[in-house]
Amino acid sequence: MKTRFKIWHLLLVVLVIYIGLGLVFHLGWEAAQAECRHVQASRGAFVEPPAFAWPLRLAFDLTYWPIYAWANLYHDGVLFATPCTH
Repeated sequence: MKTRFKIWHLLLVVLVIYIGLGLVFHLGWEAAQAECRHVQASRGAFVEPPAFAWPLRLAFDLTYWPIYAWANLYHDGVLFATPCTH
């Protein structure tokens, strides 16, 4: 019984760390995208609006942040890829 209790606590700690890192990733990526939108608007270029409402963007980022981070690093060489980094 104690082993099961320890496993659940370990899984809870891993989940909290995963969600916490996802939240940090989400906030960083949102800030990078907002900065890029500002730079594009100041140049007079078309600024693409966010595709989804913030709760859906948050849910996707909290869930899939490792995949997004890997893809951004692989394709653009930066953690927070935006249209300005291409």
